[in-house]
Amino acid sequence: MKNLLSIVILLGVTFCYGQGLEKVIVNNSDTNDLYINDGDSKSLYYYKIVPNTEIIGALVILPSGGETTEDLLKQITLHQLAVQKGILVIIPSVNWGTDSREAEFYFLNTIFNEIVIKYNVSKDNFILGGLSNGGIISLTYAEKATKNPNKFFLIPKGVFALDTPLDQARFYKYCEREIERNLSEAGVNEARWIKNNSDSLYGGSPDKFPDKYIEASIFSFGAKEGGNAKYLKGTPIRMYTDLDVDWLINKRHRDLYDWNGIDIVAMINQLKVMGNKNANVIISQGKGVRLDGSKNPHSWSIMDSQDCLNWILNLLNNE
Repeated sequence: MKNLLSIVILLGVTFCYGQGLEKVIVNNSDTNDLYINDGDSKSLYYYKIVPNTEIIGALVILPSGGETTEDLLKQITLHQLAVQKGILVIIPSVNWGTDSREAEFYFLNTIFNEIVIKYNVSKDNFILGGLSNGGIISLTYAEKATKNPNKFFLIPKGVFALDTPLDQARFYKYCEREIERNLSEAGVNEARWIKNNSDSLYGGSPDKFPDKYIEASIFSFGAKEGGNAKYLKGTPIRMYTDLDVDWLINKRHRDLYDWNGIDIVAMINQLKVMGNKNANVIISQGKGVRLDGSKNPHSWSIMDSQDCLNWILNLLNNE
C-alpha cells in the first residue's frame, strides 16, 4: 500500500497498489452512501486487475453489505484465478446504496464504459456477481438491463450470487418472525430496520400491497413466471447457498423458512421450468466461515472459487 503512483485518467486518479492491482478513483463525493465503513472518505472507486495476456472478458465482483473491498479480496481467490485466464477483474466500491438502485447502476455503467473503451473488452462478455447485497445488485442489474436495454450500458453474459435474499415478501415475513422471537438483539434490530424501511417504501406489508413487493423483488414465489425472474430466463445464473441447520437453530433460533436458500432453490427451479438451461444452485453444508473465523453461512467461503471460474470460462469460451 506504499509508494503510490498516481496517474491522471479520464475519470479521476489511478493508484497502483502493487503488481497488477490498481485503484481507480471515479468520484470524490459519495452523496448516496454507496460505500460505507470507509472512515471519513467520500471517494467512490474500483479496483481493477488487468491480465498480461489477451483479454477475453470482464469479471465484476461486488462486496456484501458493509463489507470493504479489501476484506472481500482477503476471502476469495476468484480474482487471482480469473486474471490468469485472461479475464479483467473489477471490484467496485459499492457495499450499501439506495432503494431505487439508480445511483449504483449509474456508477457501474460509468465503470463499464471506461473499461470497454480503454481495454476494448466486448460489452457482451461481462460477468457480474457478489455476496448478499452484491448479489442483489448484480441480479437486479441483469433484470433491469434485460427489461430496458436502452437505459443500461450492457446486459451481463452471466450472474453469480451467494446467499442473496430474492423475495421481498418472504424477507418481510422473516423480519416479523425475528421480531416476535425476540431472541437476538442484533437480529431484532436489523429486522425492525428492514421492516420499517419496507413499510415506508411500499406503504405496508406484502399482504396489503403484494404488487409493490413483486415489483421490488428479484424473484417472487407464486407470482406468474416468478415476477421479475422472468427477465433472467435467458441469462446464465449460478447461485450458492449453505444449509447449516445447526447454525440456524442453535446460533440464531431460526428454521428453514428463514433460510435464503428456500427462495434460491425456488427461483432456479422456476428458471429451468421457463427454459433456462444454465441456471444452477450449489448447496454446501456447514461451509460458511467469516473473515474473523466465526461460523456463518452468509459468507464468501461457501463459494468454491475454482468452481465459479470454471463456470465463467465455460460462458466466455462458448460463444
